[in-house]
Amino acid sequence: MLLSKLLQTSRTPLQRSLATFSKDSKRFYKDVDVVKTNAGYQVTLDNKFNVRTPSRQLLVLPTETIANAVAVEWDSQRKNIIFALMPLTYLCFKATDQPIENEELVEHMLEFLRTDTVCYRAGPEEEQLHSMENNRWNPLTNWFSEHYHVHLALTTDITLTPQPEQTISSIRSHLLKQHPWALPAYHHSTTSLKSLVIAMAMLDGGLSAEEAIACSSLESDYQIDRWGEVEWQHTLDRARLSADVAAAVLLVNELRSMSGDQLQAWS
Repeated sequence: MLLSKLLQTSRTPLQRSLATFSKDSKRFYKDVDVVKTNAGYQVTLDNKFNVRTPSRQLLVLPTETIANAVAVEWDSQRKNIIFALMPLTYLCFKATDQPIENEELVEHMLEFLRTDTVCYRAGPEEEQLHSMENNRWNPLTNWFSEHYHVHLALTTDITLTPQPEQTISSIRSHLLKQHPWALPAYHHSTTSLKSLVIAMAMLDGGLSAEEAIACSSLESDYQIDRWGEVEWQHTLDRARLSADVAAAVLLVNELRSMSGDQLQAWS
């Protein structure tokens, strides 16, 4: 949902390419299974159809856990196949088709870092929000700075406060070292959480998925506490965000559980 809204309001080639996913359609199958092949794991529908990507490539998955989780997404569809509710399938499609160069994905993520939510704080005149942000975000930004050996520029000013070029360069290098199958997970987490700092901390061991969602939702939760919420909307948005980040965490963790030789086969 968040990604689709972003894509609809932008005309960059990167975002147009990301939008080319797949159209929802009627469910045409009854059974979903996982089959092990010499190449890896495949998801089959009614033991006749192998799941394929939007570019018509066979979807071959590196681990049984990933394949089973993708199969659960397909089996969970009801009358219609709704790809917005299949975040792990989405990530695996992107990892397989790779419609965007890795360098371009990384540069798009760095745009979030340049104006990252957690680096822009409420001023002391907004005492409650100021305190909430510092209490929840300071441990995060401290971890980020120490873990990646970078400096994050924090501000209470509404004008643009640039991040140091050394910070941008270091994070770029870190992201480019990630496995090609992991990069879509980093990118999707960044756009979903609306923060590269939160996404990287979640995927690199600084935050749990629940903590990442809490950090990302702090300001909206504050506004809801003050003004109330649209009935059901907040719960639905939170559920979708939870599914998105859970898919990213599962994919990255599974890749990290593979041996070097196994990972090389999937590069």
